[in-house]
Amino acid sequence: MSQDVYTARWRMLALLVAGYVGLTLNWFNIASAFTPISEDLGASFSQLAFLIALFLIGYGVVHVPAGLLATRLGLKRTLVLGIVLEGVGGVLSGVAVEYTDLAVYRVLAGIGGSIFLSVSVSAVSVWFRNHEINFALGITGGAAFSVGAALGLYGCVALTDAVGWRTMLILCGAVNLVVAAAVAAWFATPPDVAGLAGAEITRAGLAKALWDRQLWIYGAAMVGVYGAYITASQLIGEYAIDELGFTSGQGGLLGAVFALAGIPGSLLGGYVADRLKNYRLIMVVPFLAMSAALFLVPVRSAPLLWFLSALIGFVFLFSFPAWLCVPAEISRVDAEHIGTAIGLMLTFAAIGGFALPIAFGEIVPTAGYGAGWATLGALSGLAALIGLFGRKGPAPVAADASSAPRPTSPTGSGTAGAEDQK
Repeated sequence: MSQDVYTARWRMLALLVAGYVGLTLNWFNIASAFTPISEDLGASFSQLAFLIALFLIGYGVVHVPAGLLATRLGLKRTLVLGIVLEGVGGVLSGVAVEYTDLAVYRVLAGIGGSIFLSVSVSAVSVWFRNHEINFALGITGGAAFSVGAALGLYGCVALTDAVGWRTMLILCGAVNLVVAAAVAAWFATPPDVAGLAGAEITRAGLAKALWDRQLWIYGAAMVGVYGAYITASQLIGEYAIDELGFTSGQGGLLGAVFALAGIPGSLLGGYVADRLKNYRLIMVVPFLAMSAALFLVPVRSAPLLWFLSALIGFVFLFSFPAWLCVPAEISRVDAEHIGTAIGLMLTFAAIGGFALPIAFGEIVPTAGYGAGWATLGALSGLAALIGLFGRKGPAPVAADASSAPRPTSPTGSGTAGAEDQK
């Protein structure tokens, strides 16, 4: 690979990192505003938990359409669209008059986040295909994801105290609009991978992206784990405040520890996956470890709770880069259809992300936190077992590689380039 192209892929990754931070900042910041939202809009505990699910409604329903949109309109345009929609949803959330308004704007923000996340995995995959791909996905889908989540869960507590929950949400939404402008100005696609500026959606390509068996297996394995992670990350602080007497600041810090533990987890997980190439092991074992940790949360020991928060955040993000890599590595989906394939898998994940916060919010007021955490642990563990039926490693490369996208290679040449330079 020429030095220019090698340098370009890290510049592109930096833009995507900014997008991921903005994504999770606007996703998780709502938890920092739960108390004032409850006071100002009269929202109950179940309604606050439902706000988490509402983001996942928008987030879940458009993953596959987002991938198809990227194939048709091109990678860059779709990335920008997703970031803009999430930013607009975040800004509008800050001016919501009633709970219903806030609910609608959270769905809009989720739609934008869905578009960006589906397409960003494709963007990383085409720049890093066969070269540190898991590590690169660990940086974006793991480390950057965790930084944004920590800022949303902890940093936004202080911001809310300083300027109020409405201004906090507006400022976080504005961050995404700035990132969208940067992506529009500077993002490009590799010069040696065709079809990324917009291509025809073919029946064969669509079938591969939607019906590959490995996508369904690993997508289903994530349903309970993803939902449990989303629920725990945003409500473990509330649990500590209600049951262990934590202050709001301590509860926010607990959420930040939960999120920040994913940074070393994702980087280590990506590094190991690039070298071990045993995707089934790297996914299923951490999934089951996370399930076991969830059962222990209601032990009512503050030191143990800090440890479990870090452990859950670490093991989930350890496995996440390998999971994001399934379409490119295990299923060998063509570059222009990776967005659709990961969209299918993320739709499975979003089902859990939508259903489990609602279930938790309904169980806790009637049966207590112990029953809520046990439900998360059981559902995540059962779903994780589905991953045992998945392929262990990458699929063999097809003998006829003439129709396959040309990956960026260490010996390739060319300059960074191409999409939407006009």
